[in-house]
Amino acid sequence: MAGYRYYSRRVKSLASTPSFQVIAVCLGLFLGIQWVLRHNHDGDQALPRAARPIMSVEDDRIDWSKLYYVQYVTSPEYLCNALMVWSEIEEIGSRAQRVMMYPSSWDPNEVDEINLRLTPVARLLQAAVSDYFVKLQPIEVLHQNGTAEKTWADSYTKLLAFNLTEFDRVLAIDSDSVVLQNLDELFLLPEAPLAMPFVYWGEPQGWQLSSQMMLITPSADAFSKIEAAIREAKKDERKNHVAYLGSRSQKWDPDTMKSEAKFLHFSDYPIPKPWMRAPKDLLNKHMPKCSQSEWFGATDCRDRTIWLKLYYDFAMRRKAVCGPGFELQSQELPPDSIYRHGRWFHPDEVG
Repeated sequence: MAGYRYYSRRVKSLASTPSFQVIAVCLGLFLGIQWVLRHNHDGDQALPRAARPIMSVEDDRIDWSKLYYVQYVTSPEYLCNALMVWSEIEEIGSRAQRVMMYPSSWDPNEVDEINLRLTPVARLLQAAVSDYFVKLQPIEVLHQNGTAEKTWADSYTKLLAFNLTEFDRVLAIDSDSVVLQNLDELFLLPEAPLAMPFVYWGEPQGWQLSSQMMLITPSADAFSKIEAAIREAKKDERKNHVAYLGSRSQKWDPDTMKSEAKFLHFSDYPIPKPWMRAPKDLLNKHMPKCSQSEWFGATDCRDRTIWLKLYYDFAMRRKAVCGPGFELQSQELPPDSIYRHGRWFHPDEVG
């Protein structure tokens, strides 16, 4: 009891001092102002809360039924390539839907008159639907006459993706590519009519975007302008990787770059596309060169090893995914070669 009286007298003595009273008044004013700021306002005039941005593919607000991966095919070779890409996307996993544009002249139910089985093209079209959950979209191929390289004459067909207006966004990817990791996050890029990768391997001026991958917001108006441009429409290997790395100080490490890459596009002209078997002399001339390592001058051939393995893996996957009729072809076949049942034949073989 004596202790209580002692502390009570001390508190009363402290409270009677001018400094304590000043502190108490200031504290009271501060708490009062805080209360007014929090409670004394008109609820009808409150500013609306901005919707938080979508930062993750896990966000429940994303309508994946309106987001599509899209590929186009104009030949049996590219149909096989596209199926390989679909198999990679299915194996990796994705939330977005899938659609493939193919020539309307192809029949997904066509049967070979000799063996009464589905033709190679029909078999792969049906496999795209049944095995990889792809929606088929028949189209008329956009062909540009006068193109120097025949392979590129039908490449304008990819721009038909601008006309897929039933979808919110489409990610168009070339079929002569390899998907290494999940790409769904690209659908979360800020809204824009078109997003394309920077051509780090090209010249530092002029056109600097690549169509190997395009994130498109479909638009009928944009497509009509593209059609007009196509009607009036009239190539690099580098040892310097500064543009790719974005830094002069960072060292090029092929193993690191390979592990970080999510998407790879084959473009090694004059080396043919990976479904063609390149002549040995051409391969030896243009394959990546070995370099001298900084450590004791040892030879570093990792660039070449990784490059060759990419082509080998492509060939093995092509065989596993596409099956008979889509074997690697020889680039040495003559111009008058004959295409039958999913592969090219020398004229002497057909007779």
